[in-house]
Amino acid sequence: MMTEKISHDVNAYAAVAVPHLSDAVKRNAPVMERLASRLVEDVRAGKSLLVFGSGHSAIFPLELYHRAGGASFVIPIVADYLMPQAGPPVVRVLERTPGVANMLLARAKPRQGEMLWLSSQSGINAAIIDLAIEAKKQGLVPVAFTSVVHSSAVKSRHPSGKRLFEVCDEVVDFGGKVGDAAIPVAEGIVAGPLSTLTSVLLGHSIVVAAAGRLEALGTRCVYTSVNTPEGEARNRALEVIARERDVLLS
Repeated sequence: MMTEKISHDVNAYAAVAVPHLSDAVKRNAPVMERLASRLVEDVRAGKSLLVFGSGHSAIFPLELYHRAGGASFVIPIVADYLMPQAGPPVVRVLERTPGVANMLLARAKPRQGEMLWLSSQSGINAAIIDLAIEAKKQGLVPVAFTSVVHSSAVKSRHPSGKRLFEVCDEVVDFGGKVGDAAIPVAEGIVAGPLSTLTSVLLGHSIVVAAAGRLEALGTRCVYTSVNTPEGEARNRALEVIARERDVLLS
């Protein structure tokens, strides 16, 4: 039985992460194209994109939200009690509790047929699975951003026994490894998580494609850096429209 090489080299993480990211883009190209095309249709029809994650996966909706080069149609479904700063003991309990995130949907005033992107490496915690199920009941389209290999190797914590990829309409697969971390640093100890990098790359890839097509069709949606002379004025014009749904702009 071969053991993986232990490394303390500063290049070790990049040596694994960069090829992993490239492979993730290639493997997910068909589903990413479907999602980009749907986004264009949705936004042209007056819909938005809802994005959720808890714990470190909350970085996913926050990274896609209201930033230079980001899109005004992104609405983050987030709550302080499900973010890392709430503290691991708090988040750990709450994200394993069915229904904890469901009430966040109402705040976004969801519209029939809108997509809800849900990010979770393991895809087994009850809160996010329950949110996906509730979204489908409300006529939304839940999309899993998850590691199928990790999720398939562990039991669901949801009463249904199902995992995130099993209850969503589309799946964007991170790939990677069970446990997320990828770099052996000591005997039996692995560091270097891949899920955040992967979710952000795949998410931006889809949003950028859709936003570019929308701008070409005359639908303004791309935020510009407010640290440029023209950026703030453009963003304020986009915010007037986005404010109708985006409670964080209120």
